[in-house]
Amino acid sequence: MSNPLSGNYKASPEHFQDRVIMVTGACGGIGGAVCRQLAEAGATVVALDKDMKSLERLYDDLDGRGPAEPALYPMNLQGAMPEDYDEMRDRLTENFGRLDGLLHCAAVLGRPAPAEIYDLESWFITVHINLHAPYLVTRACLPLLRKSEDASLLFTSAREGREQMAYSGAYGVSAAGVEGLMRILAAEMADTTSVRVNSLDPGPVRTHLRYQGYPGEDQSKLPTGNDVAGAFTWLLGPESRDVHGQSLTLGR
Repeated sequence: MSNPLSGNYKASPEHFQDRVIMVTGACGGIGGAVCRQLAEAGATVVALDKDMKSLERLYDDLDGRGPAEPALYPMNLQGAMPEDYDEMRDRLTENFGRLDGLLHCAAVLGRPAPAEIYDLESWFITVHINLHAPYLVTRACLPLLRKSEDASLLFTSAREGREQMAYSGAYGVSAAGVEGLMRILAAEMADTTSVRVNSLDPGPVRTHLRYQGYPGEDQSKLPTGNDVAGAFTWLLGPESRDVHGQSLTLGR
C-alpha cells in the first residue's frame, strides 16, 4: 500500500460497512470531502454542522453514494449549552447505539493579531469553537465510542498548534490546546478501551478558512479537501487500529 497519509488513500466499497462515523464541521471543505469518502465506503455518516440548508445539500450529495442513509445533526457549537451535548448523546444512542468514529473538523480562524491587543470577543469565540466544543462533543460521545470494538477519535490539527507562530492568537492557542487534549485522551484510553486517539495536520488546503487567513494567496495551487480526505478516512478506519496517540502530518 502507498503511504495512507499521502491523502491518496481510497477505501474500498463496503470497507466501512456497519460503521457509524460522526463528522463535525461536515459542510466544510475537508469535512464534506471526508463524508463523501466515508459514504462511498459504506459508512453511516452522521453530519454535524450549524447550517441546516448546507446540511440538506450535503445530504443530497451523500445520499446514494453508499448503501447507508446519512444522518444530519444541526448544532451551533458557538451557542450550544451543556444540555445540548447531553441531548446529542441521547439522540445518537437512541438511533445508533454506538459510534465507531468521531472526526472533529469544525473550526474558526478568529482574527490574527498580536496577543497584547487581541479582540477579546473574538478570542473567546475562537477558543470555544476550536477547543471547548471538541472537548464537550468528545465528552458526550465517549460512552458511545467505548461501545465500539474498534473506535477512532480524530482531531484536525494545524501547524499553528505545534509551533510557536507569532500573531496566530486564539487560533494557535486553541490548536495547541487540541494537541494537549488529544495526548491526554490518548493516555487515558490506552490499555483500558478500544478507542484510539490521534490528530492530523493536513497542511494548507483550499478551504474558506484558509482564504480568510491568507486572502492574497493563490489558492489554485493548494490541494483541495478531496486531495487530503484519504488520510482522514484511513485514520477513521480499521486499517489504522494500531495508530494511537500520534500527532500526524499529511504526507508523513
